Amino acid sequence: MPQKWWVLATVACGTFMATLDSSIVNIALPTLTKVLGADLYQVKWVVIVYLLVITCFLLPFGRLSDQYGRKKIFSYGFLTFTLGSFLCGLAPALDWLLLARAIQGIGASMLMANGPAIITAAFPAGERGRALGTLSMVVSAGLVSGPSIGGLLITAFGWRSIFLVNLPIGIIGYLFVRRFVFWDRKTRVTAPFDWVGAVLQMVLLLGFIMLVDPPSISISGSNNYEVSRLFLLVVVAGLGALFVKVESEVQAPLLDLSLLRIRTFWTANLASFLTFVAYSSVSVLMPFFLEEILHFMPAKAGLFMTAIPLTIFVVAPVSGHLSDRIGSRSLSLMGTLVGALGLFFLAGAFGTGVSGQISNIAIVLGLCTIGMATGLFQSPNNNAIMSAVPTEKLGVGSALLATVRNLGLVTGTGIATKLFAWRQQDSGDMVSAFHWAFFTAGVVAVGAMIASFAKGRDRHGLEAQRKRSYS
Repeated sequence: MPQKWWVLATVACGTFMATLDSSIVNIALPTLTKVLGADLYQVKWVVIVYLLVITCFLLPFGRLSDQYGRKKIFSYGFLTFTLGSFLCGLAPALDWLLLARAIQGIGASMLMANGPAIITAAFPAGERGRALGTLSMVVSAGLVSGPSIGGLLITAFGWRSIFLVNLPIGIIGYLFVRRFVFWDRKTRVTAPFDWVGAVLQMVLLLGFIMLVDPPSISISGSNNYEVSRLFLLVVVAGLGALFVKVESEVQAPLLDLSLLRIRTFWTANLASFLTFVAYSSVSVLMPFFLEEILHFMPAKAGLFMTAIPLTIFVVAPVSGHLSDRIGSRSLSLMGTLVGALGLFFLAGAFGTGVSGQISNIAIVLGLCTIGMATGLFQSPNNNAIMSAVPTEKLGVGSALLATVRNLGLVTGTGIATKLFAWRQQDSGDMVSAFHWAFFTAGVVAVGAMIASFAKGRDRHGLEAQRKRSYS
């Protein structure tokens, strides 16, 4: 097999492993609440910490790779991720597990920031679209197949297995990088790294997540007080203004602000953010519904959750092919519409929704709807984003695309769990809490539909676009 295909296999291995761990823990949350003696509000940070660390480090590692070499950073990513997985598997308490998940997140950000760039360098223009399209499918597969794979592992080997299974994969991936991935060309960006921008970006993202889900603080053993959202909003706005000022003046900015002046680029990224906010509610809450309300075993719950990735595998290739011919806007609109209808169905807008009386067929149909929405939306939307980026800025564009995706997952997880916990405490009815969370997610999906419409008609059917497509 030609070396370039080994490169694709290596990058796909790292990307799948990193994205899989974004969702594989979701199916273990009910188990972790019992084993670690914590409630959902505490255990959710096992998911959020991982996604948050990835989100904060994607742009910095993408920039560092330009300066010190993508192969070097990518190989370190495998080692760091494997170390974090090993520590997760040994975790005796929640604090240890959270720290280990942060280490995992650092390794995952090294992998995610470099995958598309390594493939772009390995494949000629005529084959690049096919290779990048394969990588896009791997991202989708990793994000949505976590609950199904995790359910099988937990039932067979216990919750620690969802982390320890990464050890042989990570070691093999590292060896493959050393053997097959091309060394970078000697040209390097000589400008100093934008450390100020990197730190500001991390603090800004942390502030945004805190704004979505304000923390509670206790002084000298007093009652817990939730930090004011107004205060956090002022802080985030100030940090955002400072970040823009720094990035507009620095010689080699972490984020090229000129990309944000491209209408298709920013509106499609906004639509992507909102869809991941909406659909993350399904991946984090449905395992709880299946296990706590319907009393499914983790393996059975995971089997039901496979309806999402299986539907994506059927729909996404067709959607990606059509986006080259008819453009991305109509497909993105259709995907967000289907997603909104599916979420409203789960919320009980068209019947009982998720409840103790729902049939197995209805559950599968609801999950298939979310899979269809993801398959219809993601490939064409990514196509629109990357086709709008100038060739010399593809690396920055792909890093920002991944950042937006992970920020949406973090935000959606925080909103869904916060809303669910609030409604359950207020009403004492878990089913009602599920309905509220899914209805809110449906409203967010409507917002994604509006953003998809706002990006306007994109160019399609052009050979240049097909060669650079990330769909």
